[in-house]
Amino acid sequence: MPDHDEREAQILRAATAVIIRQGYDKTTMSDIADEAGVSRGTVYLYFKGKEELFEALLYWEWTQYSQIWLEAIESDPRGGTIGGFYRAIFHAVGSRPLMASIMRRDRRVLGNYLRKPDNQVAWMESGSTTVDLIKALQAVGAARQDLDPEVTAHLLETLSYGQLTIADFKSPDQLPPFPVVMEALADMMDRWLLPEDGGNSEAGKEVIRQVVAETKGRIEQMRLSNVQARDTKEVV
Repeated sequence: MPDHDEREAQILRAATAVIIRQGYDKTTMSDIADEAGVSRGTVYLYFKGKEELFEALLYWEWTQYSQIWLEAIESDPRGGTIGGFYRAIFHAVGSRPLMASIMRRDRRVLGNYLRKPDNQVAWMESGSTTVDLIKALQAVGAARQDLDPEVTAHLLETLSYGQLTIADFKSPDQLPPFPVVMEALADMMDRWLLPEDGGNSEAGKEVIRQVVAETKGRIEQMRLSNVQARDTKEVV
C-alpha cells in the first residue's frame, strides 16, 4: 500500500476507535489526530473537516466489512444459501463494531450525523437488496420457489436486526455466545428456505458476488457525488 494510502488508513482506523469510544458528536479532529499519533494539520491534509472524514470512514468501513463478509461466503460450502449469506454477515459484523453501530443506527455512536437529510447511513440502507437477493437466489435454485420474497425479506430483516439490537433490551451476560446464536440462526434459515434438494450453493455464491459488486458500485458513486457536491459548494 503506498505511503499516502497507509497514512489515510491510519487516520481512518484512529477515527473508528475514537468514534466508537466517545461518539461522533463528541469527537474532534484533534482527538483523531492524537489517536493516530499525527498532527492535527496532517489530518486536515487528508480531510477538510469532520463530516468529510466521517463519510470517507463510512465508505472505508463498508469496504473492510464487505471483504470479510465475501471471504466468509467463499470459504463456506453453504455460503451461497440465504443461511450462508446471513452467517457471513453476522461473522463480519462481529468483527467490525462500527458497522454494527451503523446497522443499528446507534445514536450514541452516530449522533447528529443521522439528522443530516442526505446522510450516507440512510442512503446505504435504502433500496430492496434483500428482496432482490431472494428473487435472484430463487432464479438459480438456491432458495425455495414458493417463498414470497417481500414477506421473507421482512422476516429475515426482523431476525437479523433483532440479533443486532437485543443487547439494548437484555444484559449481555444473559445472552448465549454470539457465534452459537449466529450458527443457529443460519441453520434455521436454511431449514426454512432451502429447496428439498439442498439448493445450488455455488450458483448462489455467484449471485452474492454480483450483489456485492453492485452495492460497492452504488456506494462508490454516492461517495463521488458527495465529493463533487462539496467541491462545487466551495467554488461557489
